[in-house]
Formats: sequence, structure tokens, C-alpha cells
Amino acid sequence: MVRDFLMCGWTVADLHHALDFQPDGSPWPHNGLPADAEAGRLRGLLRYRLAAYRTASGEPLRSRDQQLANAAAENRAAAVKAAREAKEAWQARAARIGRDSPAKVIALAEIRAMFRK
Repeated sequence: MVRDFLMCGWTVADLHHALDFQPDGSPWPHNGLPADAEAGRLRGLLRYRLAAYRTASGEPLRSRDQQLANAAAENRAAAVKAAREAKEAWQARAARIGRDSPAKVIALAEIRAMFRK
């Protein structure tokens, strides 16, 4: 029942989360665990709750931990990209500022000419 989930990289913690929460993150509406722990009812409950974590073709969805790891990797990549773009913008601005404007060149030439006299 859980073998294919484990083969797809799910952990026991992921399975525990799937049994307690729906894929959208909301808790299941009621506990639903049978008080007398009938194996058939328990098996049906597990099958029902894990079915919510399967695709239409029956394959397990990505686990919560896998989704969080993917989101963290995307956030790191976005941060690296933003830092690179900021550095490139800063370098372009520094290159623009580093060039002397025509007015500055003329003013410096006039000042040097005054000191040569």
C-alpha cells in the first residue's frame, strides 16, 4: 500500500503527514480511525487518504518534503540570479560614472591651463 510511495522517495514523516493532512494542507475532517482497530477499516482509511496523494494515473505525487526542497532550491536560484543581476547593474553604473563627462574634461583642461600660466 505504501511501497510505491517509499519507492518515489517519500519518508515515514511524509506518510504520517499525508495521513493527517489533505494535499492542500488542511487537516482531514475527522480522525476516522476505528476504535476497535479493525484491519479492514484501517486498510480502507489508509487507502482512502493516500489516494488523495496520487495522480489520475495512480502515481504518487511529490511528497511534502520534496515540494519544500524544490521550493527552497528555486528560492536559492532566484536569490543567486537577483544577486548576479544587482552586481551587473552596479558594475554597469560604475562604468558609466567612471567615464568623465565632456563638461568635466573641459573644466579640468581650463583649470590645468590656469596653473600653467
